[in-house]
Amino acid sequence: MLLLEARVRAWAATLLGAAPPAPFTVSRSGNSVRAWARRAAPVAASLVGLWLCVRFVGALDWRAAARDIRHVGVGAGLLILAPVVGNFVHMLGWRALLPSPVRPRLGRALAIFLAAQAGNEVGLGVLGESIKVSELPSEHRSAALRAVLLDNLSALAALFAVVLSIAAFLGSVAAPHASQRLVLIGSLSALGVAIVISVAVWAQSSHGSARGLLFAFVAHYVGKLWIVAEFALVLALLGTVTLRSSALLGLVSTLASAAGAAIPGQLGVLEAALKGSASSCGLAACTLVSVALLRRARSVLWVALGALLFWQLRSRRAPEQAAPHSDREPAAPSLAK
Repeated sequence: MLLLEARVRAWAATLLGAAPPAPFTVSRSGNSVRAWARRAAPVAASLVGLWLCVRFVGALDWRAAARDIRHVGVGAGLLILAPVVGNFVHMLGWRALLPSPVRPRLGRALAIFLAAQAGNEVGLGVLGESIKVSELPSEHRSAALRAVLLDNLSALAALFAVVLSIAAFLGSVAAPHASQRLVLIGSLSALGVAIVISVAVWAQSSHGSARGLLFAFVAHYVGKLWIVAEFALVLALLGTVTLRSSALLGLVSTLASAAGAAIPGQLGVLEAALKGSASSCGLAACTLVSVALLRRARSVLWVALGALLFWQLRSRRAPEQAAPHSDREPAAPSLAK
């Protein structure tokens, strides 16, 4: 818990322009090696993602992909808007963990969350978290940090629960006679993971609301499960939708996103994972290639939207920061008679 809080404080300090304290080691060479490794890791991860992306693009059947994209047509608008639901539900989970006086209005909270998601896409899944802290009043900075920590831990619990739930559903489809047993095992496992992590978080936190923590877990669970509906939508637009294939692609995408979190935007990892699951889903590889291209194009648009929202938030914040300084200027002395 203390390590996570220290990391979040460092992210916030970086975003606010203050240099976080450098880690102290006895050897100066140890510091230089650590600094070099910290700079080299994102570059290496990006190169891995670029290599996977080049391999993916090299194996494309561009004619089939263009035919599928034309078939989607105006339905692409629905596909672009689909993440609104998941992001809004996720935002509600983070917002519920903030104290009532600190909670932004729904519109501003959604703008902050989308800007943070854009930062996470290009910043190894952590850069955007500092935006959730820096956009709140400085006097409530500690409460904002605590909310981010609890939000990430509840999201981690929800991730385990979603993976277990989808796996249990797929197992029940593969073995119909054991469906009830598999669903029960999956549900109990998900509940157990949620309870264990929630109790651990609650034991470590001196402030907060158990109701807010439970609400955040449920919100993240529903938000992460929404990916199945998104895949069902894109497969329906392509004319090859089944509940099993949507659930399997949702599971594959969720696991690939978690495994490729160190690569900015999971570049190449998601495409390779979706293409590799073609035979398991019973779909043509070219169909999943089209799905991957559509989702990547949509991801770029949402990152651009998040960057625009971040710029708007900062431009509105500048006059607010300048106002207190002008209020503290001393008044001109009056002449005594």
